[in-house]
Amino acid sequence: MKIAIIGAGKSGLACAYELEKYGISPVIYERNGYIGEQWAHVVATMEIINRPKKDDKIYLKENFDIELKPINKLKKVIHKSPNKTTTIKGNLGYLYKSDRDVDSVKYQLYSKLKNTKVLFNEAGDYELLSKEYDYVVIGTGNGIYPDEMGCWIELVSAYVRGATVIGDFNPQTLIVWLNKDYCKNGYAYLTPFDKKKASLTLVTTDVNEKEIDYYWEAFLAGIDIKYKIIEEFKLAHNLGYAYPRIYKNIIFVGNSAGGVDPFLGFGMLNAITMGVAAARTIAKGWDYEKQIKPVIQNNLEMKRFRKAFDNLNNKGYDNLMTAISLPGIKHLLYYTPINVTKVGAVSLDLWEKIKSINKNDIRDSL
Repeated sequence: MKIAIIGAGKSGLACAYELEKYGISPVIYERNGYIGEQWAHVVATMEIINRPKKDDKIYLKENFDIELKPINKLKKVIHKSPNKTTTIKGNLGYLYKSDRDVDSVKYQLYSKLKNTKVLFNEAGDYELLSKEYDYVVIGTGNGIYPDEMGCWIELVSAYVRGATVIGDFNPQTLIVWLNKDYCKNGYAYLTPFDKKKASLTLVTTDVNEKEIDYYWEAFLAGIDIKYKIIEEFKLAHNLGYAYPRIYKNIIFVGNSAGGVDPFLGFGMLNAITMGVAAARTIAKGWDYEKQIKPVIQNNLEMKRFRKAFDNLNNKGYDNLMTAISLPGIKHLLYYTPINVTKVGAVSLDLWEKIKSINKNDIRDSL
């Protein structure tokens, strides 16, 4: 069986690794001349988001026979709104490296391949490849190809500004900022590489390329950054999903299929899950949609969070931080197995219905 994979990202590499288990040697077309990210940064996986998975390292090993080494455990999360700060401590997840080094997630996946051929500096034409190969798996990390094919639905339009900074950091701590003045309908976060170097990132939705520069400068000024910036980057980051996710002999995986959650932008576990699912569909005939249903369902619930989050103002952020800091709520959110995304999405829907009913009552009384 001849299989082509477009994109040597997390989903494409995971797909290739799984295909090799069934004696299939795919060919990966990678437009860059290297494995890894163009810009260095650190990504987090959080237990609160990935429930019912208790530990993503164990989950990847038990379900996909994939072992990934994080650069650190995530032991502390600090949330900062304009006037409130809330700190959560515990075994909260992991921090993973995204760059071109051998300890990055992509390179770790790449190093597991034995019989896969990677063609660097080759973007791959899906129309031509679909005629030459039995299957074409598209894992380019964006919706460009599904959009060309007329099956892309955009959910969130955003820009990302980020930097690698030098300073003094706790390598097991994630800091998150929420502030309409510089995040608009977005957020900023700091994730350390180690004690002296960190990734500082601002994600702002519904802005153009010039506006993200304004918000970036406002962010740096607003938090009174003392760190030394050694590298900066800027990129468009539009999130959505493809439907259908299988078209003839073409399978979309990862962010090309809608694997990145539209609230926090997490996507590593989803990308790997979808890549493996595509391989099992090809090699074993398993139903692709059935395999990835939990990913899609969770992202739809995160979209509801995104809608509610966008309606908050700075006072709302402060109230949210106050609520999270309450012992009972903090324990419920972070130290129990409750599926926060599922329960929270249902609660938000109920709250929206209650508000709608109240507005209708007011109109009727007038």
